[in-house]
Amino acid sequence: MSGEPTSILVFRNGSIGNTLAAVPALRALHQRFPNAPLNVVVDSAGFQLLELCPWLDRLFIYDKHGADRGLRAQIRLIRQLRAVHPSHTVLFKRFFRNGLLSYLSGAPVRAGFITKGQAPFLNVTIPYEEGVSVVDLNLQLAAALGAVPAGRAYEIFLSDADEKEAQLQMTELHLTNTSFCVAHYGGLTTPPSFVSIPRFTKLLTAIAGDVPVVLTGFGSHETRWANDIAQARPHTFSLCGLPLRTTAALMQRALRFIGFNSGPAHLAAASGCPVVMIFRPDEHVSAEIRKWIPPGEAVHAVVPPASDHDNEWLQFFTSLSHVSSQSQ
Repeated sequence: MSGEPTSILVFRNGSIGNTLAAVPALRALHQRFPNAPLNVVVDSAGFQLLELCPWLDRLFIYDKHGADRGLRAQIRLIRQLRAVHPSHTVLFKRFFRNGLLSYLSGAPVRAGFITKGQAPFLNVTIPYEEGVSVVDLNLQLAAALGAVPAGRAYEIFLSDADEKEAQLQMTELHLTNTSFCVAHYGGLTTPPSFVSIPRFTKLLTAIAGDVPVVLTGFGSHETRWANDIAQARPHTFSLCGLPLRTTAALMQRALRFIGFNSGPAHLAAASGCPVVMIFRPDEHVSAEIRKWIPPGEAVHAVVPPASDHDNEWLQFFTSLSHVSSQSQ
């Protein structure tokens, strides 16, 4: 198992936030081993985010619930992975199936996390610690292979077409010469049910004031919620379903982003947009903030009241004016 990598295969299939949180570790691997091809297993969202990264060699889309579900598809994928002759695999994604694919890829060195005392198919491991930044965990795993951390910042890779499409959307909304915010009501990691739509609408006004707000989102539920918010608040627009990189280009032009602990918040942070990130008020919130808040001084975590008392919510809304001034 000794020797430097001659070809690296990384597993980072799943979720916008997790993909972006792996970019600093991917960058560290590239900078430490520039002569080793760096290939990454992603899902469709990860492909959009990493497709234009200049220092990645190849992306493999792994759709375990769709196109790659059957045995024949699995065999085809294994053949593709073996064709890049990996000397090392790195599992940022903790799936048993990823461990098996890593083993079947033929890589002699297979690095990943120990979870609940288990690390099947892996021979270079570090513990997965809840409550530690996922960015730092990924960097620690890269360091286990000798890659020195090269900064914690996210990166997003956009094309001219992405920029032009974002500009077109702004023109259609008459926002070309106007400051605006981007917001997101939704999320899979943190469903937004602990903040009602009427209260989220008030939250937008508490932070954005009279500035127009563009709501982004994905899927039928988030589109419906965005439409409801747009109807309830003046100068608010629903713009759901855009490609991820177009959404990122739009965020680059925004005054700030307001949303939940979910993928779009990480996308905004990668775009360099100041972020106000809402976390669920429960006994795990401190650990969740440490684990999931993106790197950067312009990212601010806020925790709304756990109770339904109007007075507590009024105090919370009042406190957001301070967050608003910080995130500008």
